Amino acid sequence: MNSLQLKRYFSDKIDPNLSNFAKIVSYPNLSTHESIKRIGEMQDLGITDIIFEGSTQIGKVSILGKGSVSIVLKARIKNKTYALKIRRMDANRRTMLREASVHQMVNTIGIGPKLFKFSENLIIMEFIDGLSIIDWIRQHRLDKYRVLNIVTNILKQCFILDMANINHGELSNLNYHIIVSYSDRVSIIDFESTSLNKNKSNNVTSASQSLFISGMISHYIDNILNLLSKDSIIEKLRTYKRDQNVTNFNSLIQTLSKSV
Repeated sequence: MNSLQLKRYFSDKIDPNLSNFAKIVSYPNLSTHESIKRIGEMQDLGITDIIFEGSTQIGKVSILGKGSVSIVLKARIKNKTYALKIRRMDANRRTMLREASVHQMVNTIGIGPKLFKFSENLIIMEFIDGLSIIDWIRQHRLDKYRVLNIVTNILKQCFILDMANINHGELSNLNYHIIVSYSDRVSIIDFESTSLNKNKSNNVTSASQSLFISGMISHYIDNILNLLSKDSIIEKLRTYKRDQNVTNFNSLIQTLSKSV
């Protein structure tokens, strides 16, 4: 099953793929009522086709991704491909409306894939054709300056979020929240746990933890960049954490660049 036209869902009951689709739409609990409701939302938003591609499997069905709140599929509207987030039946929230609102907000400061449409249970956004950050780094581990450019880009986007007092909330594990396109565009994704805090946000420090200090990504970064002054970078991070401003952030980036 590579794709499915939504109009066939109600008209072709003998197609066994349709029962698989119902399971996906109301994942992880099959609910005919909820499936019909959500497919109605898809039609209202203009979705014509669902494309079953991606590195994640649910049963025999391929999708783009799966998290604790939603699953992500490819969808088509007027021959253009989008990423479609569908709220899981067991999600710890009743709608996707707050996440969509935050997503709209971060778009205004140039962060995240562009939000297109949304409904109670769905978010439709720009489809970024690329790789998770760790898969991208594995693929480009021989080009340290290209890796450095991506790392710097991640931190700059995190700084923009910090200055806007928007805390992503999950950037200490970057692998699930950064996509790098095949043209090296960095996109932060998944704003379901984002908080809007008048106090300090910690996007730069959380992302740096994942990039330089602990976890699988930091292991690759160490081997690729061969950082000569890691202690200096950590000290610059501490300074930035105490006083988040452009001077301290630029000092961090300069120390990182000089360490390679």
